[in-house]
Parts: sequence; C-alpha cells; structure tokens
Amino acid sequence: MYLFSFKQFAWHDRVFSSNLSIWKPWDLIQCGWDFLLNLWDETAFPELIRTQFVPNSPYEVVYPKFFNQNFLSLLHWMVYHRYSTYNNVLKYFVSFEIPQLLAREDKIKWKNKKLNLSNISIPFNESKQNLVIIPDNRSRENQLSDFFSQDFITHLYSTDTQNRKDKNRWEIKKSKVWIIVATQSEIFQPFNNLWTITFIDWYKRYYHNQQDPRYDIAEVVKKMKGLRECDIINLENKGLIC
Repeated sequence: MYLFSFKQFAWHDRVFSSNLSIWKPWDLIQCGWDFLLNLWDETAFPELIRTQFVPNSPYEVVYPKFFNQNFLSLLHWMVYHRYSTYNNVLKYFVSFEIPQLLAREDKIKWKNKKLNLSNISIPFNESKQNLVIIPDNRSRENQLSDFFSQDFITHLYSTDTQNRKDKNRWEIKKSKVWIIVATQSEIFQPFNNLWTITFIDWYKRYYHNQQDPRYDIAEVVKKMKGLRECDIINLENKGLIC
C-alpha cells in the first residue's frame, strides 16, 4: 500500500510505502498533524519508493473515498507519462490545505437551476456533468461572453481564491453542478458521472502547460474519455449559438 503525505516528504517525493492494511482504497487519513491519501496498491514509480510509513501518532479516517478510482488513475497517469512527482501533479487536483478544505464542505449552498438548451449547439445532459474547456480567460470574457454569462454555469478560474476553489470542488464532487467551464489548469476535478467534454478551439497553444508537469491538454482529455467513458466534442468559437 502507498500513502501520499500532504505535509512531509519521503525521499524525493511525498509517497510512503506502508504495511498497514486497516484502511480502504482512496481514504483520507489523519495522523497527528499530517494528512495522508491512500493510493492503495498503485504508484507511478514503485522502484523509487524507499521510505516506510511508521505512524508516530494516533490515526483515523477523516474522509472515506476522498478520491475515486478514475480520479486517482488520471493522477497516476499524469505522474508517469510526464515523469513528474506526486507533489507537483497533485496540486492541480486538490488543495494541500486539507483542514480548510474539509471545513468548507458543509458551507456549500445550492439552488436548483433549469435551462432551455434548444438553441445551443452543445449537447448537455442536466442529469450528468458536462465539462467545457476554453483556451484562456480572454476568450471566456470576450468572444464567448454571451454564451457563458448565464448564472447556471459554474466557472473555474486559476485566479480564484482558495476558498472559492474548495467550494467549487465540493460542489463538483457531490454532483451539485452540471455545466463546468474551465481553462486547462482547472480541469482536474472530482467529476461524478461526466457525460461530455467540449473542447473549444482545441488547436490553440494555450493548451500546452509549460511548467512541471508539462503536458498537452489534448492528451489529458483523451485519457479522461477512456477512464470515464464520456464523449469529446471539438468545437470552434463560430460553432457556438446563443
């Protein structure tokens, strides 16, 4: 079993091996001042894991199945194919400030939203989740402002406060939002029942992340499709009808 520590490093990364078998896959565990994510029996580079986890404080499961299997599979794939570390990749998936993230779960407010989609060229399903990926915020605010201005759409910005990012993450995890618009750095969300990924202007250079981990968002989208069995819709701006 492998554990990712949000507070301490193990050799080159934050992944420890463990012989403890009392936890279940993908649980979030607290041990003293540290929080640990149970990666279960998979890690990208098992030959590099040299440090054994030895608890020095009482431990407990604070959130069962904090991630799901598809979410973790994407995480492992990103680390392995980009030859990166869990420390560098996981920051795209979740905030490392776990106490604050957990504290914000009960503060989510939700109201039912309805939408007539008869004049929109993107197929959505109100009972499932639909991700729309845009190349940059300038496109969102200028060329696509009419289409994305409705209040039923959840927007994810890299410039959002951590408080807002945490609230959005809980809403997505609990299937309380069904249309999510994001740029490439914000697509690593704990989706439930993802139905479509609409890729707007997929050819633009903004979809290549130049920081560690370096990745092409088109490759990530293909991997998400395989894991979640959702549809990909490639669309240019001119294809949007409001």
